[in-house]
Amino acid sequence: MAGAQDKTEKPTEKKLRDARERGQIARSRELTGVSVLLVGGSVLYLSHGLMLEHFRLLLTEVWVSGFRLAHSSSTPGTMLLSALFHFFVMVSPTLLSILIIGLGINLVQTKGLLISWEAIQFKFSRLNPLEGFKQLFSLRSLVEVVKSILKVVIVGWVVYGIFREEHHLFLPMVDQELSEVLKVLGHLSLKMLLRVSLIMFALSIADYYYQAWQHRKDLMMSKQEIKEEYKQSDGNPEIKSRIRSIQRALARQRMMAKVPKATAIVVNPTHYAVALQYAPKMEAPRVVAKGVDLVAQRIIRLGRRHGVPVIQNPPLARALYKEVKLEGKIPISLYRAVAKVLAYVYQQKQPRVK
Repeated sequence: MAGAQDKTEKPTEKKLRDARERGQIARSRELTGVSVLLVGGSVLYLSHGLMLEHFRLLLTEVWVSGFRLAHSSSTPGTMLLSALFHFFVMVSPTLLSILIIGLGINLVQTKGLLISWEAIQFKFSRLNPLEGFKQLFSLRSLVEVVKSILKVVIVGWVVYGIFREEHHLFLPMVDQELSEVLKVLGHLSLKMLLRVSLIMFALSIADYYYQAWQHRKDLMMSKQEIKEEYKQSDGNPEIKSRIRSIQRALARQRMMAKVPKATAIVVNPTHYAVALQYAPKMEAPRVVAKGVDLVAQRIIRLGRRHGVPVIQNPPLARALYKEVKLEGKIPISLYRAVAKVLAYVYQQKQPRVK
């Protein structure tokens, strides 16, 4: 098995595709969380007026209308539906924005919809304490610890900075009405939320690129692994070469078996040999065997052994070999030349009159 130091090759497309099917992708949870916090908090602040108005209407519906329920035509169901409507209007902007941004960020990171059943299957290997101990002292764990410390430092620094900037607002709050106090607290909360979220968003972008780098690093392959993958996907090259060699040998045997039935063999004189077959029922003569050099010599020897006429016509032999496929018919452009060869063969076969 190749060690980690031997994995110097980039992962193949198949390796990346298999990892994606197992749910192993580059994804930053920080980016999703910060995006949800930023968008949800912003929508919550922008819709606070709508929420307060419907909260007031909700209290009115529950308390005031409730006391008058016995003396009115309203039913408990009607009051409940009205209360649910106000509650839905209060929470729907924030919930919908969180849902949309959460799904959107995840789709962007996963590059489309990803459902991996293998990732949620229970595996006993995950309960192995040795594996957990190794991960505890890994680079990934160290990075997570640094990220956690950095988040605490950032939140503390932002809160301290805001209190230092806005400390003059706290003392007057003692004599202010509740609505004014809520406004001040809302202003401070939004300011804190935006600062923390923007800083964390920038860090989460860096975290996403780190996760992508770590993901690629985890999938690095050795040259032996790439070779094995190639064998599994395309087959062993040596076996495939052997199969092709056997197939060529069988095809050559079938071709040689048709030479004794040929009408004539056109040669050049030993480099090219093309065996032609023709019968009156055929549309045109066809090539039943052809070859060069050693194969051509075998065709010639086999043809002579079975009494097949061997005609020397170098231009025609080369043309037939290059232009006509095995078991193919003679093209019209070669009809005249082939016809002369066949006419000569038939003339030689006719008995001579003494």
